[in-house]
Amino acid sequence: MPAAPPPSLKVAETITRYRPSKTFQDTQPTAEITSLDFDDSGEFCIAASDDETLQLYDCKLGKHSKQLFSKKYGVHLAKFTHTPTTVIYASTKENDTIRYLSLHDNSYRRYFIGHTAKVNCLEVCPTSDQFISTSLDNTLKLWDLNSQHFHGQLSLTAPLLAAFDPSGIIFAVASHQTSTILLYDLRHYDKQPFATFPLPDTKFLAQHPYQGHSHHSQPYSPMPPWSKLEFANDGKNLLLGTLGSHHYVIDSFKGSLVTRLVRDRGPTITKHGSGAGVGGAAMTSGDVCWAPDGRYVIGGSGEKGVCVWDVGRGEPVEGCLRPMKELEYPKDGASCVAFNPRNSLFATARKEVVFWLPDSGVDPAASSPRG
Repeated sequence: MPAAPPPSLKVAETITRYRPSKTFQDTQPTAEITSLDFDDSGEFCIAASDDETLQLYDCKLGKHSKQLFSKKYGVHLAKFTHTPTTVIYASTKENDTIRYLSLHDNSYRRYFIGHTAKVNCLEVCPTSDQFISTSLDNTLKLWDLNSQHFHGQLSLTAPLLAAFDPSGIIFAVASHQTSTILLYDLRHYDKQPFATFPLPDTKFLAQHPYQGHSHHSQPYSPMPPWSKLEFANDGKNLLLGTLGSHHYVIDSFKGSLVTRLVRDRGPTITKHGSGAGVGGAAMTSGDVCWAPDGRYVIGGSGEKGVCVWDVGRGEPVEGCLRPMKELEYPKDGASCVAFNPRNSLFATARKEVVFWLPDSGVDPAASSPRG
């Protein structure tokens, strides 16, 4: 059997040809999806909703598989572990416990107790059973799925987002309040961060200040609230998503700004508004993400579509990169976005979960040489 073409080639050939392929509306009519995630195999997608349900989808069959309820504790930031039958998620009421749920029989395997305020980010290590959580209690905690007690903790100023690099050795922590990204070695997490990347972007924000609204407990800042932190699969760049009209791509070795990703339509407005919640936390798991090749970024665009940016070959103008393509879906916005790690599929959600696949046509713009 011939070797499969490299993922970058596949993505480059198809990225501009994605179309909505399947739509699902399995939550309450007024409910909105707050997080999306795929399992390691790419076979399943999990969606958390503010109607306190989890919706499981079979990506291969393109169908809804199961609905699970978390009425007592609420549910947010549902993340697969390294099996397709278990997830962890944050509570939204009663307490701030992280729950480890078996999707097979809808039973809890473990409770991770330790945070004393809302959990605003969960990230599973790509190479082990460890995961990290950040919280409004000003701590980042390190956990192992096999123990209910955290085995490490960092006390930080308003840790908002976290991300592992592809090796699982480095993790990054973003604080909007201090406009910094900190990089730690997981093996020596109790030491000082080995890199600190400030991101004030003062000059640009003076000309393009954030026009949305933050929670009443947050002072106004021209910097938009931050909503997503993610390493590219090659580890070279960090994506910092915002709730404003641009995102940031940062060199993960130097900390320098690679480019801003501009979206003229701005973010998708949820029923919670365009701003952040308590503590500056975004109300969803983020509306922007890397494609698996580390070259392209996709993200929500206003009320009816998805932007595609070519970070690898695009040519920024005055530090800003415009979308190479806008993919239309007039029925719903994309306040959550996730790309399948194994298959040529990505998902978006607000009121509906939408699976996008490339059509079979050939787009000359995608195959023509650039730069």
